[in-house]
Amino acid sequence: MKWITHIALAFFTVKVVEIALMIDLLDSYLAYVVVSTFAVIPDIDFLIGVKHRTWTHTVWFTALALFLIPSGWKLALVGWIAMISHLIGDMMTHSGVKLLYPYRETVFYLVPPSWRLKTGSNTEFMILGILIIGSMFMSSISTASNVDKLVLLSRENIVEASLSIFENGARYDYNSVKIVWTDGKSKIGFIDGNKLVMIGKDQILSAEIISTHEKESVKHTKTKVKRLRSSIWKHRIVVAYSIDDWKEEFTGTGYELYRKLKNNLDDNVEVWYYET
Repeated sequence: MKWITHIALAFFTVKVVEIALMIDLLDSYLAYVVVSTFAVIPDIDFLIGVKHRTWTHTVWFTALALFLIPSGWKLALVGWIAMISHLIGDMMTHSGVKLLYPYRETVFYLVPPSWRLKTGSNTEFMILGILIIGSMFMSSISTASNVDKLVLLSRENIVEASLSIFENGARYDYNSVKIVWTDGKSKIGFIDGNKLVMIGKDQILSAEIISTHEKESVKHTKTKVKRLRSSIWKHRIVVAYSIDDWKEEFTGTGYELYRKLKNNLDDNVEVWYYET
């Protein structure tokens, strides 16, 4: 199997694992480098003078990915999946793979003889095209899965995430925002500066969950309206307020509530909120 087909198969396999486990594995440029590199590392036997498809094409050799653990378990998993995919690809060819070499000389195949590939054949390049298209399709499924997970987690948690969204005909990228609100169905809200931005999940082009922590219980305090413009209120999410004993629901930052009530600067206001 050609090196480019091995790389395409590795990306496809990683995407399948992402969807199955609902995790983001390709969450950095380094992860892409690891996939591409470890997908072809078994063929290093050509460079080091080892007989092809022996030592470097075994289940033991895939342990090489463990050296990536200091850089993070995700990278180590990505490297291991890429190497496993290389073995899978070669087991689909006429030469097969001696997975247990040198303890056993048995050659392992993944498909029956009539289905086995010839390296560099038209069939291989057809499969390469299918893998590329399949990876693109898997990416769209993975994104949809991440967005649904984002909405689900936001019900009871503050979720820190990186987002790419589409709004008013333009794309906006956020490296790290806090998802602090959701309607539990199709909308989320995150803080941008001192404003709570609400978007539909259909506007999200990509999403990567960085961390989560439980929302604290709703707090209650009384203050002056003019104090809501202070820095401590810019990142507090207000869920209700009351002036003159009339309680109203409100979803936004303390600063946004100030802008709504700024004609009553010296009035007292009761505020129900939680910290972000």
